[in-house]
Amino acid sequence: MPTNDAPLDRKTLLHNLELPQTPILELQRRIDLELADQEPKRKLLIPFVTCGYPTKAKTLDLLKACAAGGADKIELGIPWSDPLADGPVIQETSRVALLSGTTMLDAFEIAAKFKDAPLLFMTYYNPVIQFILPRFFNRAMKAGLKGVIIPDLPPEESGDARAAATMAGVPLIYLCSPTCTDARIRLIDRLSGDFIYLVSLRGVTGARSAVASDLGAFVKRVRRFTKKPLCVGFGISTPEQARDVARLADGIIVGSAILKRAKNPRDVERFVRSLRKAIEG
Repeated sequence: MPTNDAPLDRKTLLHNLELPQTPILELQRRIDLELADQEPKRKLLIPFVTCGYPTKAKTLDLLKACAAGGADKIELGIPWSDPLADGPVIQETSRVALLSGTTMLDAFEIAAKFKDAPLLFMTYYNPVIQFILPRFFNRAMKAGLKGVIIPDLPPEESGDARAAATMAGVPLIYLCSPTCTDARIRLIDRLSGDFIYLVSLRGVTGARSAVASDLGAFVKRVRRFTKKPLCVGFGISTPEQARDVARLADGIIVGSAILKRAKNPRDVERFVRSLRKAIEG
């Protein structure tokens, strides 16, 4: 028989410790959270598809192809006659979609049918106003949308839209450009939904031959003011560019390069899969 002075083994010691269970569980939760913070987070891949291009019937096929390729979220662009932020490729897809009669109601119907990945709308403020703000965001909620991006809506002037979006539970995602002041970045951080859309360059969307040389400094500046994921769009067109941007930011947004392949959903799926592989490398 061991004496009172004999050392206890670890199992016996733990068994004899009469600690309350709740603090132990809380301590474990904190440890789990700290370990989770140390794990590398999956980079977000967000393709863009124009609703109604190449046809309304094929839009759903393209969304499914993006999801099958590894998209985390997908932007569904609402075609509009004056797309100020869009380059020539997306402008042309919007023109084709409008000529075929694509409407906002078509976009809501497609969104309601698509369940393979979280879906966001990207649209301009004029068609949203025409649809009437509360009606638009209520329809967005019913269709299962996870957010709305309105590139021509400044955060300082978005009060009415924010109120309608908040009532419907559909967050607004704001764009942040290299020309934003620190004060505006703080405002965007406060107002934006579950990520911030970083515009990688001065100009419109479209493929570029190289990533902007000052992108790293821009991402670093925005990180000073937010803990939200930073997803970079405008100008990413190849897996190599996607890899380079993903090393700086939390995710990438790709539009024109997707739409150039939109007539063949299998090509889109292969391309999205190549982007997924590149940003995880």
